[in-house]
Amino acid sequence: MQRIISVDERKCIHCGLCIKDCLSDCLEFNPERIPVYSQDGKEKCVACQHCFAICPTGALSFGGLYSEDSQPICFGNSEELLAMIKSRRSIRRFRDDNIPQNQLDKIIDMLGYPPIGGNRPCLHFSIVNGKEKMQEIVKVSYEKIAERRGDDGLLNFMHDSYQKGQDFIYRNAPAMIVSAIDKSKAIAGCETTDPIIALSYLDLYAYSLGLGVLWCDAALYVAERIPEVRDLLKIPEGYSLGYVLMLGVPAVQYTRTVQKKAASVTVL
Repeated sequence: MQRIISVDERKCIHCGLCIKDCLSDCLEFNPERIPVYSQDGKEKCVACQHCFAICPTGALSFGGLYSEDSQPICFGNSEELLAMIKSRRSIRRFRDDNIPQNQLDKIIDMLGYPPIGGNRPCLHFSIVNGKEKMQEIVKVSYEKIAERRGDDGLLNFMHDSYQKGQDFIYRNAPAMIVSAIDKSKAIAGCETTDPIIALSYLDLYAYSLGLGVLWCDAALYVAERIPEVRDLLKIPEGYSLGYVLMLGVPAVQYTRTVQKKAASVTVL
């Protein structure tokens, strides 16, 4: 995104909120008390858009984005959100239905919003949607597992389960989403957390769309060890795998929440 700030001087009330909220200290007032980049502000800017989001009058635009195209801030209902968190279940039985395009479009739109360390453009998402493509991945996975399992106990287990008619890896899901990260672009210390945080947001959003999710360590294990599977996922060169979610319409319907407590909490 281009780091360009423009201010509608007719709307600007000179409150300075954009300057105070800039996490990289990029902005300052010019002699007319209009916010502008400081001398090295454009270089320090991380394109977080805080200045754009906080402007009370919509006077400031960033990178060609305008306030009238944004939505009002909304955090929803806390009770409903907690109920959804309590209601989510890991899904291991999916219907054959492909994810409708309108739902897929909503998911793709959502993937631009999870927080990333330093707001760095370092994440990639590969989305496999449709039984035909999934079956290609399943076929290659188990063929290569049969060739390479050797002394790998988990690969042996996957192979034996498949021989018994069980898809232990992909659970017959009609879709999956793989996160990957370019560690050379990521903030130090965020290389492992950024891909997980993004998929965590996707997890809850998927349930709001009537979909179900499975965090799939088995699929990640296979993709990390079998280059042919990684190639099918179109992971860009230089990117490291983050995690894998299986996705689809659940073939089961749960009636009530479970009852849990955190294993350990310390309040200081």
